[in-house]
Amino acid sequence: MRSHAMLGTLLLVGACGGAYYTTQTASPSAAPADVIACARSQLGGLKYQETSFDENENRVTARRTDDTIHRADPTYRRNIDRLEITAAPGADGKTSLSVVGHSFAEFETHRGPTEQEERASANVRQAAQSIIDACGRS
Repeated sequence: MRSHAMLGTLLLVGACGGAYYTTQTASPSAAPADVIACARSQLGGLKYQETSFDENENRVTARRTDDTIHRADPTYRRNIDRLEITAAPGADGKTSLSVVGHSFAEFETHRGPTEQEERASANVRQAAQSIIDACGRS
């Protein structure tokens, strides 16, 4: 009897887990520097603010604040969507483009602003796909 309860618990925990983020990939034929330049040019139109850029590693990160979501929790402030974009040379001679999207809920605690990662929002999933569509076919 106990083994059935334990098995059910393990199945439930496994079903509830999983990645909170979304990952989109593509293999464009353009050079990594050109692909990352394309991705950077798309950020403004998607209303993302670039937060870092590593020219040597062809990486860029960006964020977008979403103040349209409201919750009953008085410590909740807003949602923040983040994109991590990487372009690297692939083994097949093409570029490997990866766009990872994260969503965070920001709360005001006694320690200050605290972020808690949540499942990737529809906005961040759509933005990641838009970058792949625009820059992943070059």
